[in-house]
Amino acid sequence: MIQINEVLGHSHDSKLSGQLHDLSHQNQVEYIVLDYANLQRRRFRTKTDKGTDCAIAISREKKLSNGAVLLLENNRAIVVKMAKDQWLSLKPKDLSSAIELGYFAGNMHWRVKFEKERLDIALESPEEIYLERLKGFFNKNKITRLNND
Repeated sequence: MIQINEVLGHSHDSKLSGQLHDLSHQNQVEYIVLDYANLQRRRFRTKTDKGTDCAIAISREKKLSNGAVLLLENNRAIVVKMAKDQWLSLKPKDLSSAIELGYFAGNMHWRVKFEKERLDIALESPEEIYLERLKGFFNKNKITRLNND
């Protein structure tokens, strides 16, 4: 197991990008894939995409992000890669329902994005939890669930 206690920099940093580029051509860059919620964590255990067991314990002042370089050696690098977000897409029935849904999502502190007449909620927990919380909106036909195509 590798113990990681710091973020060395980011993959786009000029000091690191050249070495990472060379290592990637040799297939020696490993990725830790994290969703949005796990990017916020400071202490956890995980495995890279190549199976390397890692114990992450970084200080509160540091933050993980897409492209964070956690290990850089002559023959290996470990970089954080953000998993693709999953979204629950909803279409409000009318303006009143849209305002109510937006207010509700804000009170729940859900991460959202707006796309024309649609509200997308980032799934940072199992989808069933969100659907259960939104049951009243569905039961009163205030919202319709859209497919994420």
